Amino acid sequence: MVARRFRPITLVTVKKVHGALDDKEVPSFQTVMAHVTEVNGAQLQNDLFGKQYTMTWIARVRGNVSAKYVFYPRLGVENKYVNKRSYLTVIQIRKHANRTDIYFAKDTGVTSDELEQ
Repeated sequence: MVARRFRPITLVTVKKVHGALDDKEVPSFQTVMAHVTEVNGAQLQNDLFGKQYTMTWIARVRGNVSAKYVFYPRLGVENKYVNKRSYLTVIQIRKHANRTDIYFAKDTGVTSDELEQ
């Protein structure tokens, strides 16, 4: 199977709504086309993030965007019904002149003594 590199991803931003009794987080979704590259290898991940992850990706998106989470959209499933366990955590966002690089991972990072943080 050949993995497509130019594929849709959904960016999730979270806005905090202040209520009378408590605060509520409301997600908003934006689906964009991105050039997605897998980043594996301990030394490369240490150079980029200072940690190691099981699986990491870089999504290069045109324009100035931001996100707290990323997920791959599924056909026939609305964004608001996607399980939060499918969300991939954004590690880092780098902004350039006409594009944004979003670094995201599948799990938490591990340190050199193999303890999850």
